[in-house]
Amino acid sequence: MSRASSSSTGTRTRVRSHPLLPDRHSWIDIAFTVVLAGIALSALGTSFTGTSYLVVGMLGVVIAVVVTHLTRAAGWPIISAVTILVVLFFLLGGPLCLRSVGDTTVLPGASTLARVADQAVFGWKDLLTTLPPVDGDGPLLVLPWLAGLLAGLVGLGLAHLPVRRAWLAAVLPVLGMTLVLSGAILIGVRHPQSLLLQGSVFAGLALGWLAIRARRASAAVQGGSTSYVRGVGAVAMLALAAGIAFPASALVAGADDERAVARNWVAPPFDIGRYPSPLAGFRKYINLKGETDRANVYDKTLLEIQGVPAGTRVRFAAMDRYDGMVWGASDNALPGPADDSFQRVSSTIDNPVADPAEGALGRELDVTVTLGEGYAGVWLPTVGALQSMAFETADARSKAEVFRYNLATSTAVVPTGLQAGDRYSFTAVQPDDVLTPETVGSSEVTSLPAGAAFIQGPTEKWTEGAGSDPMARVLAAAEHLRSEGKYSDGVGRTERIYVAGHSIWRLSDEFVNAPQIVGNDEQYAATMALIANDIGVPARVVLGAVVPEGGVVTGREVSAWVELRAADGSWRTLPTEAFMGETPPSDQVPETNTPMSGTVIPPPNPIPPPSDAGEQSDADLKERKATRKRADEDEDGLIAGLPSWVGFVVTYVGGPLLLVALLLGAVLALKALRRHRRRSADSASARFVGAWRELVDHARDLGQVVPLGPTVTRREQSVGIVSGQAGSLARRADSFVFGPSAPAEAAATTYWESVDGERRAMSQEVGTWQRLRAAVSVRSLRPGRSRRPATTSPEGAGEGLAGPEPAPGRLARLRGLADWRSRGTPD
Repeated sequence: MSRASSSSTGTRTRVRSHPLLPDRHSWIDIAFTVVLAGIALSALGTSFTGTSYLVVGMLGVVIAVVVTHLTRAAGWPIISAVTILVVLFFLLGGPLCLRSVGDTTVLPGASTLARVADQAVFGWKDLLTTLPPVDGDGPLLVLPWLAGLLAGLVGLGLAHLPVRRAWLAAVLPVLGMTLVLSGAILIGVRHPQSLLLQGSVFAGLALGWLAIRARRASAAVQGGSTSYVRGVGAVAMLALAAGIAFPASALVAGADDERAVARNWVAPPFDIGRYPSPLAGFRKYINLKGETDRANVYDKTLLEIQGVPAGTRVRFAAMDRYDGMVWGASDNALPGPADDSFQRVSSTIDNPVADPAEGALGRELDVTVTLGEGYAGVWLPTVGALQSMAFETADARSKAEVFRYNLATSTAVVPTGLQAGDRYSFTAVQPDDVLTPETVGSSEVTSLPAGAAFIQGPTEKWTEGAGSDPMARVLAAAEHLRSEGKYSDGVGRTERIYVAGHSIWRLSDEFVNAPQIVGNDEQYAATMALIANDIGVPARVVLGAVVPEGGVVTGREVSAWVELRAADGSWRTLPTEAFMGETPPSDQVPETNTPMSGTVIPPPNPIPPPSDAGEQSDADLKERKATRKRADEDEDGLIAGLPSWVGFVVTYVGGPLLLVALLLGAVLALKALRRHRRRSADSASARFVGAWRELVDHARDLGQVVPLGPTVTRREQSVGIVSGQAGSLARRADSFVFGPSAPAEAAATTYWESVDGERRAMSQEVGTWQRLRAAVSVRSLRPGRSRRPATTSPEGAGEGLAGPEPAPGRLARLRGLADWRSRGTPD
């Protein structure tokens, strides 16, 4: 349409400054998508440390929004945006999300692709089984990166999805962003990051977007216009309603209610019971008095600790479950303020036991530990309640990935094992755990394990005069053990009858019911904990050491003590000297009755006690050898610990798929470049010519037979195009190209919009598979052979068209004029 015709009709055409730039409605949809996606991603704030997760996630949102808009502006199907985003996800996943592991290469290799794919598929499981917050710079950044790409694609993709019903077109993108927020909340934590932001603000913006889109769809259907006053009023009312809903929801639901999240139903795939009890190996810390044993570490350095005063207790492990054979660590032994389970943790530990806001009292410590030659196993020595942990040895990253910590028992474990030279540092709070006679014991219900009823008789006898107070009875029983019991490590020719272990047989017939109570820390601590549980005060056994002057801990400083639970939920230390003396036993057994082999007498039960933490059974050794062999076989550039099938898929399937995706992306990029050059040609006439050629090429990609050649007119080509408007578009192009004056740029822009609409109509007439094939077809990129249409008469050529066919001589002159005007046309 020319400028004169536009003035005569009284209409005015709004022209965008550039065809690839969004119009006013698109800018509104983009703004709402980005803001709502940012609010949804903020729900992960309590799951990650720092703000890197939000930066990476929002970068994914912006990239997805740009790609989705450009592909839509180019007329490509939505699958093209998905393909491009998949390629970008893997291409940028390394430098954006794997910086902490040193993988920042722009061109990803097999290991990078495998790690990104592994985090995308299994990262949610690691996130849900790791105590939040996780490291904000770790590999789990792949999750917010993926979430940002999905949020941008879902929001803007659904906003421009062609649907017939106006209300559905308005609801779809809002519903999509609501699902994105729901997904972020689902993989988050029980306590929301911000009810105001993720509740009222998100709801107000979502309802405002819904109102704007509904008004837009209604105006498009009814031919009306949008009232800005009514739109602003509607948004204000929605904001007011959202503001009122926030305090109202707190009154209805209650401020202390926790949300239902996936973390509630996903159990950490870790069994602490598979690791031997360290208390069972206590005799490697005893003084052999001249005898030799390579496993003994009495005089060896276990660890060097800095940052704690002398007399501080270093805990190796807390054992809160007795199964009749050993005291061992367990999950969910007692309810409390902290989760009683061994969870994966990051460098920052959200520990309610060490949080002053939760009422924790104590001194803060900044500790560094270096393990010595005498320490081995999986139990990590710590002090107090941890707040942060950092490994500093060469394999620090691998240890940090498997490190687990129990908040309730303050016990740390590294399943891959520890060795001499390992160095780590941590911050902790040393709580006030002093037990006094005024301490009130907890009233939690505790029960003795099966077979441990033997302790009830001695407990009643030893606490007869202590009254009814549970804690007083516990202290009375401890004093009886200390004063009446004797100490022996089973070393010496007359003391070898006092064997190791703390099974029911050892603690009953050979300890509390024996003519003389004889044992060491292992038997005394195990028995004292059972007595406290029988009285009604929850108890657990702790193996650790008391730090001497200088901070060098050897085997001689190792001891076992008991922790009792007070009424306020805290655990108080009952030191070893409170229930165990140092008086040696009297000689009762002749030397001839002692074993000649020098070994301890095993209990009648044929099941041996579990080995200590530094020893491994034959089954464990075989399993570790098999694992090491599989790891050696799989060392082909893939990351350690990744299943071999993932490497096979990435190498033999992922590589070809990535190559195919790159080739398809190259075809789409070439078409986009060609379209951009045609649409931004220097002259308006060339833009008309380019628009028509874009319609012809689209028809060719759809499989339609369109005549080509330098002597074929646009009217002749319109006959081969299956379109109701092809003839009209051909005449409009001829009228402007062959007109008496140069066409206006606005007319060229309007013509391009008409061609774009016709291309979309042609695509909707075919199936989805044919549309996909047309998007990546290279038919229009190849030069076509010259062909004339089958019907060359004016009647046949102009079938359905108004006006006679130009004479051959005049047609030749017009073609020359068109070629002159379209000089520089990019095709």
